Amino acid sequence: MTDNNQRPDAYSGIPWVNVTPTQARAHPKGQLGVILYVIIAYLVLSGLFKLWAFGTAGYPIGVIALGATLPLVTGLGLWARMPWAIVVAIIMAGFTLYAFVRNIGTNPDFLLLADALVAVGMIFYLIEGDRPNLIYRHRYRKYSALKDE
Repeated sequence: MTDNNQRPDAYSGIPWVNVTPTQARAHPKGQLGVILYVIIAYLVLSGLFKLWAFGTAGYPIGVIALGATLPLVTGLGLWARMPWAIVVAIIMAGFTLYAFVRNIGTNPDFLLLADALVAVGMIFYLIEGDRPNLIYRHRYRKYSALKDE
C-alpha cells in the first residue's frame, strides 16, 4: 500500500488505508464479530416478523415486499459481506429514526422507542466501527499515524 492510498478521516484526522477485499477477508478483523451477528440476527428476525405481521394484516404485496423482505435481504447481505448491504442497513435505520420522530407525539409505543435506539446504535457502529469498515468498505484506520505526529 502506498501513501497516496491514504486519506484522512474528516473527524479524527486519522488516515484511512484502502485494501483489497482479499486482504480484508484474510485479516482477523475481516471476519464477522459478535455485534455484526447481533445486527444480522436483528434484521433477519425483524424481516421475518414483519413478513408474518404484514401478511396476516392483509397489507398489499408492495408493502410486504419493501417492509418485510428488505430487512431480511439486508441481513443476509451483511452476512455474505456484500458492500451494498451496509448502505441499505444505514438507510433503513435512518427511516426507522424518521418514523420514531414523526410519531413521537401520537404513538408512545415502547417497541418504536426500542427500534429507534437499536437503529441509532446500528448507524454509529456501521459507520464508525473498525470491523464494518474493514469488511464492507475494505479500509482501516492507520492509528500509527498518531504516533508519527
